Amino acid sequence: MLNSLKLIGCILIYEKLGVILGVTFKILIEMKISNASKEAIVPFIIGDNNELWAARTGNDLVRLFQTYGFRDDVYNGALPKLNNSNLNTSKTNYIKDRLYKITDINLKQLIEQLIGESANVHNAISQLNSILAHDNIKLSFNDGSIVWEGIKIDPKIENEAIFKDNEKKVIDNINSAKVSILVAMAWFTNEKIKEALVRKRQEGLRIELVIYKDGVNAAHRVDLTDFDYKEIRGTRGGFMHNKFCVIDNQKVLTGSYNWTTNAEARNDENVLVTTDNATATNYSVEFRRLKPLI
Repeated sequence: MLNSLKLIGCILIYEKLGVILGVTFKILIEMKISNASKEAIVPFIIGDNNELWAARTGNDLVRLFQTYGFRDDVYNGALPKLNNSNLNTSKTNYIKDRLYKITDINLKQLIEQLIGESANVHNAISQLNSILAHDNIKLSFNDGSIVWEGIKIDPKIENEAIFKDNEKKVIDNINSAKVSILVAMAWFTNEKIKEALVRKRQEGLRIELVIYKDGVNAAHRVDLTDFDYKEIRGTRGGFMHNKFCVIDNQKVLTGSYNWTTNAEARNDENVLVTTDNATATNYSVEFRRLKPLI
């Protein structure tokens, strides 16, 4: 089993430290792997006949990409259909689509997993290097760890306090969404944030909401008629008091800030943004508990 890259551990430490200090850390990874190289890697993910690469069924592939950000993918006897098509998806096309959309840090970790699960680490790296050389990237194996050359990883601290400009921070992060937005918000009366969600819905993103079922929302909430939303009471006898948003199953916005005009104009509030994968998964699971698929 390969040792985890120390760099990844440092990145997670930076992110968790950001939670404690009340700042947002942005990890910039410049790893310009071309689409041509991504396509060449597809057979390695499927697995091949010489047994160097681990063979994967359709269900295995879905589980693999769930780990790397595509939490909404489901295998129901067939791979997820792509781009609203009614046609069945081949393994090759499914993997290509996900590799085109995957984040750099997740692609990096995925490649490391492929190498770790291969029958021969050195042969696996050699095959990958023959592809990645076209992108000026080189891999090597040193003392149980994978070393990357040709990528730039630059942890930057965003020094802007999280205690102001909360509305802008929420809207900017909504605007960055590519696939899905899950919202659990006790009170939602902010029209500007609602309009940001409308634009994303019109782009075809999957948007789901849960809000608290009470008199304030009944009288003043934004119009959510065109959204997939649900009003609920608290599940333990009290309020549904959550204030969080999960974007693309990779990023979480949370804190004291309700999406209301009072919260923006009058209250002392905070919004925290984190891209920790485990945190995003936990919040997605909690959202699904509040709003089951069925």
